[in-house]
Amino acid sequence: MKKPWYLHQLTQDELKVFVEKSRIGKSNDKAFIGTVASDAAQRIEAVCGKKVEKIMLESGAVRHSYSKDYHLLENDDIFHYVDVVNTAIDIRLSGEKHLNNEVITFTKNINGKIRFTVEVRVNHGGWLSLVTCYRLHKKDKAWAMLHAAQKRPQS
Repeated sequence: MKKPWYLHQLTQDELKVFVEKSRIGKSNDKAFIGTVASDAAQRIEAVCGKKVEKIMLESGAVRHSYSKDYHLLENDDIFHYVDVVNTAIDIRLSGEKHLNNEVITFTKNINGKIRFTVEVRVNHGGWLSLVTCYRLHKKDKAWAMLHAAQKRPQS
């Protein structure tokens, strides 16, 4: 019998398969992808007043993040999620709610700034669940030059 998703933390290979299936599929699967380090948990609690322990990923959040061109994501950006949660210093309360839960943002510079918007689900054992992620700046200089050229006024 297969274990429930919340009892099995995905390996990196399983996570890659989950993300690929999520990007093209239509189901709303959930995956346990990591734990919150104790120092990160303290930083998060200082921001939102909630205790968190585990990190989850839902296929709908993966689809949403990658389906928007303006999110500027590279194929591997979603794989920084656990690392950013555990190492980011720029953690903020968004002031918004998602499914009646607090939402916080984690921003970190990984070849350009990337932001993970995360829902805090304390009623389900202290989970962080991705809402969306996006890049604040494209890391590719060529893209930035092209983008700037497209915005130039025409004479």
